[in-house]
Amino acid sequence: MAMSEFAGEADVIIIGSGPAGVSAAWPLVNAGVRVLMLDASDSPLPDLPTHETLADFRADPARWRTELGAAGPLADGGVSPKLATALARATVHGFADRAGVETENYMALGSHAAGGLSRIWGALAARYDQSDLACFPGDAAALVAGYESVAQRIGVSGGKDITDADLASLAPSVGRLARRHGRRTPSPGFRLITAPNAVLAEPRDDRLGCTACGLCLHGCSRGSIYHSALELPALRRFRNFRYRAGVAVQRLAADPSGQIVEARIGTESVHFRSPVAIVAAGTLMTTSLALRRIGLTGVPVRLESNPVGGIAFLVPDLVGRALPDRAFGLGQLFYTLALSPGIEAAGVFYGADTLPLAPVADRMPFTRPFALKAARALAPALVLATTYLPGRFSDNSIQVDEDGAAGRIRITGRQSREAEHLLSQSFSALARVARGRGAWAIPGSRQTLMPGADAHPAGTLPMGATSRAGTSAIGELNGAPGIFIADGAALPVLSGRHPTLTIMANADRLGRALARRFAATPGVARAG
Repeated sequence: MAMSEFAGEADVIIIGSGPAGVSAAWPLVNAGVRVLMLDASDSPLPDLPTHETLADFRADPARWRTELGAAGPLADGGVSPKLATALARATVHGFADRAGVETENYMALGSHAAGGLSRIWGALAARYDQSDLACFPGDAAALVAGYESVAQRIGVSGGKDITDADLASLAPSVGRLARRHGRRTPSPGFRLITAPNAVLAEPRDDRLGCTACGLCLHGCSRGSIYHSALELPALRRFRNFRYRAGVAVQRLAADPSGQIVEARIGTESVHFRSPVAIVAAGTLMTTSLALRRIGLTGVPVRLESNPVGGIAFLVPDLVGRALPDRAFGLGQLFYTLALSPGIEAAGVFYGADTLPLAPVADRMPFTRPFALKAARALAPALVLATTYLPGRFSDNSIQVDEDGAAGRIRITGRQSREAEHLLSQSFSALARVARGRGAWAIPGSRQTLMPGADAHPAGTLPMGATSRAGTSAIGELNGAPGIFIADGAALPVLSGRHPTLTIMANADRLGRALARRFAATPGVARAG
């Protein structure tokens, strides 16, 4: 079999083009460090809808192409609407097979698309609180600075107390809840704010501002909703940044000259060399590459995820209202809920008026025609809520086995009794809160999702851990100098608050730390 070797092309190789990889790249590229980004992406995603409004989309007889895609509907009617779109299914397609993933009671979500899972994320850009940040080793101020840097770069709207001006932009059902919330005495332990979303309100560079077209779940053709592939064109304008797609990284190795990244491009085996490699391939693939690099195979390692559930509420006097022509289809309000001292749940309130009616109808105990009519009448009156628990209440394990190629991953997921109890407690608390704000919990709507459905796998190689499956205060892999972990695998804590912005801030911190090291290293070739 043919084998090619590429040496001296870069000071740093970054594996993966997701939010972590891109966030680590920017400080390095800006410092003149030569960066080579390797990406497994090798096939285009479906075209995004370009309808001006949700009403235009509903009136289009060819909309099924966007809703279902070439593969048709999913067999599993219980899948999240976010994962049921053609874009979502194309984004995650083939991941488990290509990554060698086998699971038991665990939903292993990943992507080989450019931008990774950020192509279909909910865009929630929440920040960890001080108690969570205290779990991070090293310079906490640098992590806070990372938040500011990343938020400025990607554009974050919301994340503040609700004002009268915000109410007009909410779905009527969510707006009703928010308006009544503002009139009530604050509930102890419950805080409600506008959702901090990585969505542009105004145009910036090549991205346009949000017009509330309502097609968010199908992909934003305007680029208003952030995903990390949107940043690749700007990075590629730097002469010290190179991007190579279609590179399937299989293993990591080293010799006295530095790091060796072994990969395949089609049927060809290739080796890339650099002094430093940053692994940001998504927690599951990153864990496989890292554990095989240090020889820790055949041994279960703890894998954290957010125990997560959902519940639906009804605002009765909105039943039967007309569906809007325009709306915002992502999270609208963000809440935190103290369940007990030191235990916080977090989640998002959504409207249902932009969802395809079919997934709503699938959950109704009626014949199909009547269920669709009922879904149409109920959609304007529904408020949907998610609730996430900290990852320490998950009980999953991941085992990586060597197979002479890209490795095998075995994941076992378990829902702990404590997680089940806390989710039930959170549902009950949310029902009380919503009832006091004019929204009534729908009987039977509580749903606890299987481990991994949160799409937040994390903590397999935590920073500050002294065990073999651990990393330094800035993410350098124990036992493998020069290998740095930039994605969720390195998180020392998985909060109930969505982790993506924190992962990006931490990757930014890593990139800045490495840029300082290169600046102090004589003889490193840097761009002028």
